[in-house]
Amino acid sequence: MRILIVKLSSFGDVVHAMPAISDLAALRPDVEIDWLVEEGFASIAALHPAVGQVFTVADRRLRWPPTRWPALFAARNGLRRELQAHHYDLVIDLQGLLKSIATARLAVAPVAGYDADSIREPAASRFYDRTVAVPRDLHAVERNRRLLAAALHYELPTGRGSFGLPNSDDRRAGLPARYAILLHSASWPSKLWPEANWRRLVGHLAGQGLPAVLPWGNDEEKARAGRIAAAGNAVVLEDRLGGAELAAVVGGAACAIGLDSGLMHLATALGVPGVWLFGPTDPGLTGPYGEGQAVIQSTNPAAPCRTRDCAHAAGGRSCMDVVDFERVAEAVDALIRA
Repeated sequence: MRILIVKLSSFGDVVHAMPAISDLAALRPDVEIDWLVEEGFASIAALHPAVGQVFTVADRRLRWPPTRWPALFAARNGLRRELQAHHYDLVIDLQGLLKSIATARLAVAPVAGYDADSIREPAASRFYDRTVAVPRDLHAVERNRRLLAAALHYELPTGRGSFGLPNSDDRRAGLPARYAILLHSASWPSKLWPEANWRRLVGHLAGQGLPAVLPWGNDEEKARAGRIAAAGNAVVLEDRLGGAELAAVVGGAACAIGLDSGLMHLATALGVPGVWLFGPTDPGLTGPYGEGQAVIQSTNPAAPCRTRDCAHAAGGRSCMDVVDFERVAEAVDALIRA
């Protein structure tokens, strides 16, 4: 049997799908698993050893401006031909959006997904050949696990799922032998912690004999990493990393401190103990999934407000401004001692 997983984005959502794939690979070794994902996350999807081929869409890059639409249509037509040539027995849409079911249909195979009461965009459920009811108040990882188990008729294993990612022993040149990784970036401005606190944290870690390593994904994040690292014993990665190289740097850390982001989920998937700061989002739904993880939630009464740009205070980060540095430092110290 050959199936296609559709989980297009984002970084964290892609990582959230991996325990479901680990379940499937362990319990249904007769199933060949391919993955359809946005091109920017293909190197992350390819990290899972049970995934065969990774197919990509370029919708984010080509959808705007309209002058790119001919290239978008050509890319989707090429993808349709490529997917149909694999003759999938089943496509499983783990995304639950109209755009994901539209993409899943390119394979011209039966598609399974969440039912109307379980899905993010209820209209999408009308286009599935098979639907599955999954409680919406579960962690995203568990929702994926339940959908895949029901769609392929196997009993969901008890206990916590496994991401199934090997942790590389490769060491990147120029990094300390032992370090904490500071994951200071997030896709929402409202998730960011004040830079002054990050600089204090660099100094605090130095007092514990632990240098900090700061990755980045774009020019803005690189500039912020440089300002944070100016506090002292810290290294800003020279390059923007992805895939196996990024996993090696994150997985090589003694501990991680960061925000609700894709890198948080990658660190957790690689078994790195961490301290994670939450403000506008709910850790019960999208928090770290694994052992050795500490969550510090904002004490702001409006949290979690689930808004990308905070409207509750000047500067747009009221939830995160009240995440106290001392609480974070205490949690980091406990992590280091453990």
